[in-house]
Amino acid sequence: MPDDTVSHAPSSIMMLTRHAEVARLADQIRRDGAMALDTEFISENSYRPALALLQVATRDGCYLIDPLVGDPDGPTDEPIWEAMADPSVRTIVHAHEHESQFCLQRSGQPPGNLFDVQLAAAFSGHHFPIAYGQLVESEFRASLGPSQSRTNWLRRPLTDAQQRYAADDVRWLFKLHDRFLRRWERQDQRQHSAWLREETSQRLVRMQERDADRWRRMSGVNKLSRRARAVLRELAGWRDALAERRNVPRQRIADDNLLVAIAATCPTTAAELSSVRGAGKLKATDYESALERIEQALRLPEEALPELSRHRSTPRPQRAVVLFLESVLAAACAEHGVSSEVVGGSAQLRSVIAWHRNGRNPGRRPDLLSGWRAEVIGDALIRALDGQVTLRIDRPHSKDPVKVEDRLSASRWSDGDDRAVESR
Repeated sequence: MPDDTVSHAPSSIMMLTRHAEVARLADQIRRDGAMALDTEFISENSYRPALALLQVATRDGCYLIDPLVGDPDGPTDEPIWEAMADPSVRTIVHAHEHESQFCLQRSGQPPGNLFDVQLAAAFSGHHFPIAYGQLVESEFRASLGPSQSRTNWLRRPLTDAQQRYAADDVRWLFKLHDRFLRRWERQDQRQHSAWLREETSQRLVRMQERDADRWRRMSGVNKLSRRARAVLRELAGWRDALAERRNVPRQRIADDNLLVAIAATCPTTAAELSSVRGAGKLKATDYESALERIEQALRLPEEALPELSRHRSTPRPQRAVVLFLESVLAAACAEHGVSSEVVGGSAQLRSVIAWHRNGRNPGRRPDLLSGWRAEVIGDALIRALDGQVTLRIDRPHSKDPVKVEDRLSASRWSDGDDRAVESR
């Protein structure tokens, strides 16, 4: 691995506009086994974000790839997504979601070997999520150039300022990657690499599942009957299909609140549909296809309807208990050098409290007690709920002033302190 000294990537920027050029670059990337990647896109006017530019860095150079140029040999960006899906190629990114979505959409496969420096930073004690510019400044005391985030990346030609800004987004990714790996080795934190891989894999799975279950997260869905939920599911699919065909954002067809309102009333005629508050936003020509989807849901047999949530009704834990566990979680995370924000928050802690109260079923362990999170905070949370730990303030003006101790150690410490006071 190259040394960890601070230096810029080569200042030259190469613009690639032909499939064959990018294919040669992809071959080089496969030989090297790694690339750094970022993208520029416009998302507000289309069903999916409109990809406008790819920025790719190797250890030897920086490349800008124009996906808007037509080439009879194939899309110019295609070889990069195929390389990203290759498990033998480590792809280094910051905040991976958009790049991962593009890879999935354009190659048909998820990333094969992803290293997200934003997530890696969370396993190195930085807050999560940290912006790229903040991370570069914190790690290397370097500042990026003026922002071009509001620019129209679909317009050509790109200015020199745009090209420099785009290249800066990948210049530091290899350096960040190398620095985190070296830090974990020096500090005997090699398990952090395994934790990062596990968290990345989980996030990729959730990303792929999210679109299919988008309707379940709409506000008001929990108040709907099973039949109404089936209607909502059909309407969500109808909206997606229509938005994709017209290449417009989903909300431009119908917003979530309107879909939930329609599902709650289950209209079967155009007159009934038009009487739903907000239905005037729908195009009259779309009424027929929406009513067809509603009818399909109304004809479903009972066993095909979506299940209702099976959350057991439990008393809400006292805020003092949640606050205590938040402190335990923060202290345990600080001890392991992991950002508490990437681990979880109050909602996840309430799930732990409910699990503990309801008999600690080993087959239904909450997220905070599973996988890498269990290694970081699981034991501390369980011992806290069992009344076996206490908190004390250690170095009150430090970054991590709270320490977790077992009650026996705390008792001995307190007794020793009392004796010291008496002796004085």
